[in-house]
Amino acid sequence: MPKVVDRDERRHTIVAAAWRLIAARGIDGVNMRDLAAEAGYTNGALSRYFSGKDEILRAAFELVLEETNSRIESSVRTHRGLKALRKVCVEIMPLTEETRLEARIAISLWQRALTDRDMEKSNNDIVGQWSSRIAAHLAEAVEDGVLRDIDVDVHASLIMTTIIGLQVTAVLGHSGTSRKAQLALIDTILDGCRANTSV
Repeated sequence: MPKVVDRDERRHTIVAAAWRLIAARGIDGVNMRDLAAEAGYTNGALSRYFSGKDEILRAAFELVLEETNSRIESSVRTHRGLKALRKVCVEIMPLTEETRLEARIAISLWQRALTDRDMEKSNNDIVGQWSSRIAAHLAEAVEDGVLRDIDVDVHASLIMTTIIGLQVTAVLGHSGTSRKAQLALIDTILDGCRANTSV
């Protein structure tokens, strides 16, 4: 009886191999031969699951976004306001080895997104989704009386831009990107919006 091949599992194995190579070498250091070897397949076998390197890179980029969204959903659950906002930020920010690896992969792939419309759209869509979610939680905090009446879209954009900047500096190994230092930046933004001194 022929062995049943799980196509999705094989694709995930190949994308995981792409993650490792991108993290170690950057996007320009990834070629199909090395990718096949890293995934444990022959070069020709990759074509059964992906049309080429570009599709693999897009899948690697999208997996970073999917993994982040999965963590956000698991963490936030039924929380709202500032508690939910902090949980969203923590899952996007490069605070752990896992999220620093994801940031390294995402930053490497931004170069490709400059010329790849699909990858550009994926990036812009997810940043838009995260910004909208942050704005919604800020609006909840205003409604709850924790924050004063602010322009939630502007402050969501400020927080999102800060997080993206932290991804870059953390990947470059800047000494000011410890967990405590990163969270202090977000808290500084929020402290300037508080309706009073208590949470």
